[in-house]
Amino acid sequence: MTTGEFAELVQKMRTAQKKYFKTKLKSALEESRMLENEVDKILEERERQTQAKQPTLFDIY
Repeated sequence: MTTGEFAELVQKMRTAQKKYFKTKLKSALEESRMLENEVDKILEERERQTQAKQPTLFDIY
């Protein structure tokens, strides 16, 4: 996923969140949660990849 695609996803998420807080509709809440979960999965995967690339003290020697 590119940075632009991620930014678009986050923008959709924020729009859905704002819609929910304005309307309190269950459908808006479900859409917001779905997009939040998608963003969270991407961030978790990025964190896993970052952790895998970082050498530990024992890897240096």
